[in-house]
Amino acid sequence: MRQSTAREYFLVELRRALRHLYDPTVLRHSPLLDLFSLNASANPHAALRRILTEGIQALKPGDDVPPYASAWRIYHILTYRYVEQSSQHTVSANLGLSIRQLRRQERIAERALADYLWSRHNLEATAQRLAIPLQHQPQPNVNLTRAGQEQELEWLRQSLPSETATIGETLEVVLRTAAPLLQGSAVEVQCHVPEGLPPLTGQLSTVRQGLLNLLGAAVRSAPGGQVSIAITSEPAGVRVHVRAVPLGPALPPNKRGVEQLEMARQLIELFGGRLEITSGIESSDALAATVLLPAAAQVPVLVIDDNVDTLRLFERYLTGSYYRFIGARDPEQALALAEKSAPQAILLDVMLPGIDGWELLGRLREHPRTRHVPIIVCTILPQEQLALALGAAAFIHKPVSREQLLAVLGQQLTASGQG
Repeated sequence: MRQSTAREYFLVELRRALRHLYDPTVLRHSPLLDLFSLNASANPHAALRRILTEGIQALKPGDDVPPYASAWRIYHILTYRYVEQSSQHTVSANLGLSIRQLRRQERIAERALADYLWSRHNLEATAQRLAIPLQHQPQPNVNLTRAGQEQELEWLRQSLPSETATIGETLEVVLRTAAPLLQGSAVEVQCHVPEGLPPLTGQLSTVRQGLLNLLGAAVRSAPGGQVSIAITSEPAGVRVHVRAVPLGPALPPNKRGVEQLEMARQLIELFGGRLEITSGIESSDALAATVLLPAAAQVPVLVIDDNVDTLRLFERYLTGSYYRFIGARDPEQALALAEKSAPQAILLDVMLPGIDGWELLGRLREHPRTRHVPIIVCTILPQEQLALALGAAAFIHKPVSREQLLAVLGQQLTASGQG
């Protein structure tokens, strides 16, 4: 193995180990154990983790280095992303970077760590020694395979469109796709999705494929048994709990199961989420894993209507969408609620008690906190021209379908630069 090839191979495996720094299942199979001569250690995966974390700590700049220097950025990225296992969304917010910028900086930081470890542990000699059998035995080029995977994932990151869907809709697609696999394995899948969960927004194809790979590994570890999927909501997003309970002893690990879990992790991280394996398929225990997916920041929409049934209908329409429902029945309190909740769109009925809807529209148009907020008049009255003349951004004639409501909201937010 030539030095340049060996170093690229080392960089690929280093990235993989960093992403699975606290996962013994992955670290026990890492080729870095051979490169660092750790296979004779009592706990080789723990020894490898120690080498990597000590290497990151060694890159910490001295006190004389300015805080804005690139060396500090490299150290912070390695520490936040891998030692603390923070998500890309969290780190990008902490460092003031976009996700795209952070991903570029991650590559720079990983290469800096690879260069330090390569020199510090004299890995060139070890790599040359380990490469000798490759000159006599034809084997697949693992380096090229994994490098190709990274190139494919990078292409997906740049090319897949952004979508919005609920976790329930996402799991429905996953289970429908996996139905033939489940029937052939005699594994029962139970899935519970509560209502009112925030939506997911992003490259949802990566989430679907990641969950499909995770489900495949879970099914394989529980022959004839059961796989349960439960969803909980957290401030950081939506958490998917997957647990596989076999009918008898769990199957021992194989290459396919490890590959499925690894691919699931990479795809979920591509979305900005995190996969945590809480029990390994190498033991007799069932496979247990959790997936944390960042939820979309919902756009607050204020709905002003004195009919409680209409408010409930619009609340159902907005549940599981990109929008967060805020309802107001009393027009006298609607303006105060608009100031407090800072909606990015207002849905206004005209037939209101007390203050006339047209008068309330004028007040909202004049108030400094709401004058730039798009107001959509929604009424049974055929008064579209009057609504637009008085300052409404759009007009909807009741009754309204969910698709019509979401389409008009999307148009208005896009027009105002918020979509």
